Amino acid sequence: MTADGRRGGAAFCMLAAAAVLAAAGGAAEASGQEEAGASAAVRAPLPEARVPSASVAILGNGTVSVEHEVAGGGEARRVPLLGGQGARLVDVRAVGAGGDGGEIGGIEVSDDGSHAVVPAGSGSLLVRYGLEGAMRLSEPSTYSWSFLYRATTSFTLPDGVDVAFVNGQAVHFTGARAFTCHGCQMELEFTVDEPRGVQTFEMGGVDGEKERIDVGVWTAAEVGPLAFDPASGSIAYEAGGVSDAGGRWVTLVVPPGLLGPPYRAEIGGENAPVTTFDAGGGMIGVSARPAEDGTVRIFGSAAAGAGAGPGAGDEKGGGESRQEEEAGRGESGGASPGQDGTAADPVILAVAAGIAAAGGGAAAYLARARMRRSPR
Repeated sequence: MTADGRRGGAAFCMLAAAAVLAAAGGAAEASGQEEAGASAAVRAPLPEARVPSASVAILGNGTVSVEHEVAGGGEARRVPLLGGQGARLVDVRAVGAGGDGGEIGGIEVSDDGSHAVVPAGSGSLLVRYGLEGAMRLSEPSTYSWSFLYRATTSFTLPDGVDVAFVNGQAVHFTGARAFTCHGCQMELEFTVDEPRGVQTFEMGGVDGEKERIDVGVWTAAEVGPLAFDPASGSIAYEAGGVSDAGGRWVTLVVPPGLLGPPYRAEIGGENAPVTTFDAGGGMIGVSARPAEDGTVRIFGSAAAGAGAGPGAGDEKGGGESRQEEEAGRGESGGASPGQDGTAADPVILAVAAGIAAAGGGAAAYLARARMRRSPR
């Protein structure tokens, strides 16, 4: 072969090698594009499942049990849960919503507990789990929870809860300790087996006869003797054991014949909000929440009967007082919210609890209620 032939053969080989390399590079690029597309598909956020409702049951020790109702769907989907922000999920599982309710496998839970992923084709189901660390405890048995969930959520509280506070509004239970919240963003607070006491005043009555008037005291705080001042239409007391707990609710259960609505409060000399509820038997629960130890004064409209003044035992208006534990709590029969001490109808159907949720438009609706007389 001539030199020109050798040069021509070498050039042909170089062109062929370049073609092979180019083809290999194109295949590699195409393969990389396919892998990138698959990775992007994996990274794409899953659709959020439709959760028609959820239920939360809180036990007396602060343990929480949760169940989410999840609508059926043909593809894998995300279910928002109540984990995260210090709350830990325990024993997460899913079961069929109908039929035999058998357990469904393939459920994946995010590391932060904020959501679960249910597999494609799983149909309607129930996601159930326990929740630890959601409730904040202030001794002896006061719990609080900053709660946020978009789906309609029903709550069941422990049997030993008679009054709960939802976004600063009192909800009085006299039967099933349950309420429902729509699009909830709320601060929930309650005390299990809240201590109750009674202080009694002796007021000057007609023809010089003294009238004994009972005022209930419901609180886990330490409350000193009540001092009634008919001139200003107020009841004052010293609240203790409050600062270390970051605040405690104190409820006075008063007869309107002693101090009627509307009510307001001063805590440490500063104006403070109060919330009221129908305590049954014509009594009104008036609740304030001092954040620190100090003097609390509840103002109302002094009734005509109180104008006779205090008993001779106390020139300042306190009269004779006694503190004792109340015996028995009577029968249960429902729940009642309060508005400025106005008595609710004895039978309440789906009464609004008056929750004002910031940015959430939350509203709580309470189950059928039957009022009972407040223990005296």
